[in-house]
Amino acid sequence: MLAALFLVRKNKILNTSSKDKTKQTTASAKKDTNNTRTHSLLHKDSEILTLPFNELTWRDFERLCYLYYKAKSTNPRETSNGADGGVDLIIFNKHHKTNIAIQIKHYQKGKQITVKEIRELNTAKRNHNCILAEFITTSTYTNAALAEASKFKITCRDKHWVENKILRWRDEAAAKIRS
Repeated sequence: MLAALFLVRKNKILNTSSKDKTKQTTASAKKDTNNTRTHSLLHKDSEILTLPFNELTWRDFERLCYLYYKAKSTNPRETSNGADGGVDLIIFNKHHKTNIAIQIKHYQKGKQITVKEIRELNTAKRNHNCILAEFITTSTYTNAALAEASKFKITCRDKHWVENKILRWRDEAAAKIRS
């Protein structure tokens, strides 16, 4: 029974239409001028720095965080473009001389980070061979999530940190582009 189910799923995967394959090939062939991850939801770096924040997609926000850490000389690396394993960026912490796994969530107002997301990051950091982890969100955390993060030694960065650090840096970087 299990073998039959596997074969059915395998055949469904293999029997994708040529139209779907063409779309996938076309999408993967597109590259922007900044040589960044490509996706229909991702603007150019220069646009990410100048667009109003509420117009940024979740992919743009991930890229903005990457640009922020790059400017801070932390040697950021973006994880794979599909299933990222619960980690969006890996940065190097000079003080601790180790890598930090970073999960980024661009949530709309009212949606909070829960214990579930914190636990997923704790597992994901180990899968990426990182000892430390940070969670960055444009939202807030439940009290239970903050307690869980403290237990796992995960640094939680909420909307206030994003406003004071990333958006302030972005405004300064955008001003340099304009001048």
